[in-house]
Amino acid sequence: MQKQRIVEVEYEDHVATFPAPRARPELRLANADDVSVVGPARRLQNDLARAFAAESGWSVKRTVIVGCVFHGVVLGSLAVAAGNLLPHIARWGG
Repeated sequence: MQKQRIVEVEYEDHVATFPAPRARPELRLANADDVSVVGPARRLQNDLARAFAAESGWSVKRTVIVGCVFHGVVLGSLAVAAGNLLPHIARWGG
């Protein structure tokens, strides 16, 4: 009897707390009049790209060289870290 009363009270509270249903937004197809949405991160990225391009006349060759240097530094640091890890592994195994 007590269990049934608890279920009835919980059910009544649960029903009472539901909000009224909202009207669904109407779906439509985009057309030429719609404006694209550009987030702040994309806007910052575009501004930085424009600043770098205007400042020094970035070329594809320069971009490739900077990318290679960046990846070389990252891979070099990973190689140094792995080189320092090998003696520790050999010591643990011995």
